[in-house]
Amino acid sequence: MVSLSAAGEIELEMIMNFSIRRVLIRRVMIRRATIKNFLALLSLVTGLTCTTWSHANAAVGDTATEASVTILSSNLANGAAVGEWGLSALVQVDGQCILFDAGRYPDTVIRNAEVLNVDLSCVTDVVLSHFHFDHTTGLIPIIENLREINPDAIRRVHVAAGFFAPRRAVSQSAIAANQMIDERSRIEAMGVEFLVHEQATEIFPAVWVSGPVERLHPETNYGTALEVSLDGEWVRDHLPESQALVIRTDQGPIVLLGCGHSGVVNALSQIQEQIQDEAIHALMGGLHLFAASDETLNWTAENLKEIGVQNLMAGHCTGIEPLMRLRAGLSLNRRTAVVGAVGSRFVLGEGIFPTAIAM
Repeated sequence: MVSLSAAGEIELEMIMNFSIRRVLIRRVMIRRATIKNFLALLSLVTGLTCTTWSHANAAVGDTATEASVTILSSNLANGAAVGEWGLSALVQVDGQCILFDAGRYPDTVIRNAEVLNVDLSCVTDVVLSHFHFDHTTGLIPIIENLREINPDAIRRVHVAAGFFAPRRAVSQSAIAANQMIDERSRIEAMGVEFLVHEQATEIFPAVWVSGPVERLHPETNYGTALEVSLDGEWVRDHLPESQALVIRTDQGPIVLLGCGHSGVVNALSQIQEQIQDEAIHALMGGLHLFAASDETLNWTAENLKEIGVQNLMAGHCTGIEPLMRLRAGLSLNRRTAVVGAVGSRFVLGEGIFPTAIAM
């Protein structure tokens, strides 16, 4: 059996039976440029019929003319802004305002927006990367605050399938650990609609959510403290709802990750396969590499270089040292790879504008 992965690579798993012996060949990785020739040769040598399949082809459609991302919650901040273990960013694309994640504490995003003179009253949609409290706690206070300014603010929240799945602590199985199950009804009572996406979806022209990310590469960017109930079975919580926000541009996709619990390589590979098959123009948010081993960092850098990442503005759970390692591994520099601190911005056509603490 030969399969074409979302990363544009193939994983070969086949069994060749001979009268004397049985040979098992597993996980042979081939770049997509040589797939056709390789399969033809394989069929000729083995006599096997080789079949390939993949996700849907990368989307063809709108690209953004104007786009910017402003970090409102992350671990580092300077001046009157405050840092926290959390993430939030204002995403503006051709007149649309989207909030990506909502931070850890009730007032962080609101306070930092005021300090940075960022107007959030234009936000109509929120994209939540996953259910963790450091990305969701600020949502209700933000809605309440913005509705005082604009009664039509925040009418839709986009999540991926699995977001509302029950969780439990491994050591205390009776404790429900997904706070968003209870908060859902409260948020819906505020006139907000939750849209649960099972696949890549365009939510505005040129703006996509990835939906759940298929785990094709061995990235385990999640802990062991929780279990999730899927199809009636409790399994280790691998954050099945972990999703990305993607902006299609003529320079390539701009990608925001919350924590990258699906694995940054998995996420970017799927984005290139399903949304825009070009080098990643900018990668932002959390990559959950703060505790990664040297081996993992080297592997991640090598794969991101293959994928093609032109600008990197990563913060939150990425870690400062891992970011520096990725900068070197991707052959980027202080202008194209910086810590995504509060107030840092990325502007399409202009690049990264870091804050002083991130330079």
